[in-house]
Amino acid sequence: MVKTILVVVLLAVIAAAVELPAQIRQAWTRDVVVYAVLLIVGSILSTYALLGIQFPSLMRVPELMFKPISEWFQRL
Repeated sequence: MVKTILVVVLLAVIAAAVELPAQIRQAWTRDVVVYAVLLIVGSILSTYALLGIQFPSLMRVPELMFKPISEWFQRL
């Protein structure tokens, strides 16, 4: 389990080391922030997936949002 986490962290650090220096040199602060946030979220989700931890699908959010609208149209 620890090896899995270390591999994901190592790959994230390598990806950051390759991509971020050029963005920092060009002073693309928004890009750096977005890249870092996406890299962290992706690393966490990858670790969960490799460890076999189940998490709910994000497709439930639009389904819950649009279900009342769909039911309203069906009643019309």
